[in-house]
Amino acid sequence: MGLLSCFAPLLPARSTAHSSASTATLVDKDAHRFIEGKSSADSDEDRVVVDTGRRLDELRRELDRADVDAYVVPTADAHGSEWVGSCDERRAFISGFTGSSGVAVVTKTEAHLFTDSRYYVQAGKQLDSHWTLQKVGEEGVKNWDKWILDLPSGSKIGIDPTLLDYGTGKALSQAVKTRSLSLVFPSSNLVDAIWRSRPPRSAAPIQPHPLKFTGESASSKLAALRKYLRESHPAGDNDKADAAYLVTTLPAIAWLLNLRGDDIAHNPVFYAYVLITERECVLWVQSAALASDEVRRAVSEFGGRVEEYGNALEGIRREREGKAGKVVTDAKASWAVVDLLGEDKVEIVKSPIETAQAVKNRVEIEGFRRAYLRDGAAWARWQAWLEDEVASGKEVTEWSAAEKLTEYRKGHKYFAGLAYENISATGENAALPHYEPSPSRPVPLSLSTPYLNDSGAQYLDGTIDTTRTMWLGRKSPSREHKRAFTRVLQGHIAVDALVFPEGTTGEQVDVLARAPLWSEGMNYGHGTGHGIGEYLSVHETQVGIAHSAAYFNTPFVPGHVTSNEPGYYEVGSYGIRLESVLCVKEAHTRRGFGDRRWLAFERLTMVPIDTKLVDYALLSPSEKVWLKCHNQLCRDKLLPLVKDDKRAVRWLKRQ
Repeated sequence: MGLLSCFAPLLPARSTAHSSASTATLVDKDAHRFIEGKSSADSDEDRVVVDTGRRLDELRRELDRADVDAYVVPTADAHGSEWVGSCDERRAFISGFTGSSGVAVVTKTEAHLFTDSRYYVQAGKQLDSHWTLQKVGEEGVKNWDKWILDLPSGSKIGIDPTLLDYGTGKALSQAVKTRSLSLVFPSSNLVDAIWRSRPPRSAAPIQPHPLKFTGESASSKLAALRKYLRESHPAGDNDKADAAYLVTTLPAIAWLLNLRGDDIAHNPVFYAYVLITERECVLWVQSAALASDEVRRAVSEFGGRVEEYGNALEGIRREREGKAGKVVTDAKASWAVVDLLGEDKVEIVKSPIETAQAVKNRVEIEGFRRAYLRDGAAWARWQAWLEDEVASGKEVTEWSAAEKLTEYRKGHKYFAGLAYENISATGENAALPHYEPSPSRPVPLSLSTPYLNDSGAQYLDGTIDTTRTMWLGRKSPSREHKRAFTRVLQGHIAVDALVFPEGTTGEQVDVLARAPLWSEGMNYGHGTGHGIGEYLSVHETQVGIAHSAAYFNTPFVPGHVTSNEPGYYEVGSYGIRLESVLCVKEAHTRRGFGDRRWLAFERLTMVPIDTKLVDYALLSPSEKVWLKCHNQLCRDKLLPLVKDDKRAVRWLKRQ
């Protein structure tokens, strides 16, 4: 799945808002269908175009009341989340565009939607005539934060400060001054004022995440954070000078406290803020979410004091009132939080929590191994079923194929839902990286083009992200299909087989995935890899593989987990992507030059690669060996798990 797109940033580099390049992905959230009475489970492609004229008229009246000339509506929540809950899907409501990344800007006379290349097609279909699509990344098209700088001198630009991360807000506040513009923060969100059917905020039950999965207690993690605070911000003799660490991002809170929730689709997180000092851990959370005795005991064990989520901002201010010490947080904290505390009282740092979270411990790594092995067995059963159905002449659609794979996954231990909406795409649909199938639009799987499946489960011991492209037809693939697939495969192998010195970053690795494609004048518009959570978000942004120095510039260390997913997309024809998940490990080399460790990748994904699409004439001898060994390893590890399924056994033995 997934990729953090580093092709067309939607926000400045420091930004971590949902629409930024650092969080742009290959998969959409479970977006709502903004039509009364329609289910949020419907696919993006299944939605009719929404007439936004009335909504825009109402919003412009709110602009007049708030005395602003333009209003920015990002895809964001108050926690800088990549995916947002239904109550925060304001940009989708006002524009009708439901992709997971984009920013709307509404003026008194115009409405603009800014999004990147992954969404050009979808946005073009969903936006009505009231909107102008700004294709960020195309020559001459400015991103929203640069576009608004061209507004008439004296213009007042409104935005909800709780939806503006501090990193973006700081850069933007300085930029507008150079153009005689001003940022305005209305006292309430202007879209909320007209969104009468806005869903309520989820308050799903929070569950403790056991030590057998986390490998470290919440108390231990909090102790490490307090040590960081003591060493970086010593209190001295003044008790009032104690520094505090404020955590506003939901995956970091879930990881730190060993708790999981269900407030955002496919992301086991819960709405909360956490403030940690040497003596206390204050948790602002919805009281309804702390319903069980088990979770209350867990909070008590790490010394948590619970306050109501709705009072969080004012509560944080009160907690720090009269304290001389800094509030330490990261740039994902909202402008509203920093402004409330006072910029002089806040210190922005690279999150020590997310840095620690990115390095999986021994228990977490073993959990990933088990989860990917179980998921590989589910995939083998599914692909054996799929090929059998197609061979027998039965019609299989994109939707039915995806649902069947989910069914197989549900049968496995620790299954806890999907990690993201299934991407199941045939023919030209596979050229749309964020394509989602629909039950009301049953597209049969093509036998003359590749079929791409990008999907993953949430298991309690690991989050899955797997993509395979396969050939289902009896006739051989075209020469062009095989050539494109093989170039993608070669990039995939180059990353997987790499041995590299400590200090190497994802930016340095990225070129290896692209070089085989570049040799033919081919490329793909997203990054090559992203970090992955342990039963958390399928995207973690501390580490990954991308061709931009602005992202994933953290050097790899043992325990880092990243995806490896080069692709190629022929618009209107076909798409190819291969994705496996890798864990960084120490490597033993013949010479071991220098005083740094040498590292390599351990492949966690155990799903064979379809050899029907391979042009062996293009492969080097070592690439042929890699492919043979990969499929043999998958076969050996999966056969014991599917021995009761003769069809899956036969399929594995053919790989």
